[in-house]
Amino acid sequence: MSTEAHVDVAVAGGGPAGMAAAVAARRAGATVVLVDEYAAPGGQIWRRSFTEIGDVAPASLPRDGRALCRALASSGATVLAGTTVWAGEPGGARHTLRVHGPGGEPGRIHARAVVLATGAYDRPVAFPGWTLPGVLTAGGAQALAKGQGVLPGRRVLLAGAGPFLLPVATQLRKQGAIVVAVVEATRRREWLAAAPRMARHSGRLADYVAYRARTLDTTYVWGHVLTRADGEGAVESATIAAAAPDWSPIAGSERSYAVDAVCTAYGFLPSTELARAFGCALDGDAVAHDGDMRTTVAGVFVAGEAAGVGGAGMAQVEGELAGACAAGGAGDLGQLRSRRATAAGFAAILEDLFGRRPGLARLADAETILCRCEDVTAGMVDAAGTASPSALKIMTRCGQGPCQGRVCERMIAERLGTPARFSTRAPVKPIALGVLMDATDSSSTE
Repeated sequence: MSTEAHVDVAVAGGGPAGMAAAVAARRAGATVVLVDEYAAPGGQIWRRSFTEIGDVAPASLPRDGRALCRALASSGATVLAGTTVWAGEPGGARHTLRVHGPGGEPGRIHARAVVLATGAYDRPVAFPGWTLPGVLTAGGAQALAKGQGVLPGRRVLLAGAGPFLLPVATQLRKQGAIVVAVVEATRRREWLAAAPRMARHSGRLADYVAYRARTLDTTYVWGHVLTRADGEGAVESATIAAAAPDWSPIAGSERSYAVDAVCTAYGFLPSTELARAFGCALDGDAVAHDGDMRTTVAGVFVAGEAAGVGGAGMAQVEGELAGACAAGGAGDLGQLRSRRATAAGFAAILEDLFGRRPGLARLADAETILCRCEDVTAGMVDAAGTASPSALKIMTRCGQGPCQGRVCERMIAERLGTPARFSTRAPVKPIALGVLMDATDSSSTE
């Protein structure tokens, strides 16, 4: 890739939102660069196996995924795969993305408008034993199974809340794992109470029914949460307990399963680090935006899970809307706004039903690690005696490891009882020191 690129629209992220944004912006006549750290477009939800990297539209993807892959390939957008965006620099007429390519080569992309389609990652939950080998998020297990054909274990327990549990269970079973139980935190009656609102989204219900039909012979435990994992050097058993309405465990209701892998799926967190580096305001956990996906920074747009978790369908609509607006507002924006409103209505139902509840924060005891990178326990956080995440970062080094706080930030904030976050600055992704030095040298000679 060129070390310098000047385009109309730069898109960060190659999942459904980023792909749709790039296609829409090109359709409007804009020059476009899409940057994605994976080896091929699709994102986590349409992750392909490594044997399919060179395929334009792999057969393993769903129909809409294949169609969007073909549209991107024929759009004329430049796709920089295997390339990481590690900094965003707001400007006046032009914004800049700092990137480094597959070989570590540095580069800069200057664009009149930027679309942030950075996705989301699994929301971590800390409980005794969650750092044992064999405990991972459901998204991580899915990525291993899809991308590399590797199972997290042979006897797997899935625990969490929401429909994402079922496709992961289906994927693992398809590749030979025994799913000993799917443990759902919500109760049947809560699903029934949401049914009238769900009825307006029959297509999404049909998807759920199809996945449920494939897992009818799997043990399904309603109204329970995972409380601990145990084992000598790796997971050997998992314990669950009946959940109170706030998802705190009810003492005396515990039961255990013999397993060699545990996967948790308690929702997702929008990936907002790049948006925060640009100076974009947040709305809760997501990037704040208006009805046309504009952020609080002029010329910077957001789409997909970074704007609020809503699934692939909502991400595509938001990407198309953001891409069209970033390119100057071409296309039927009214229809796109209407489609997004419908998708957002379904996302609101899911959040009301499956959004994280405060009882999960009480699973961690004093010895439970909250910051895995720096081995900071919940007891150490309590003993620090501060309510400021930034002060705690200095006192305990939490958030200073390779994940840069992505895993521990929200758990620590809950422990401290504050909505505050760690500060964000470049690099927003780990990079080699040489890349940073090259970027510094190039800036000093401008």
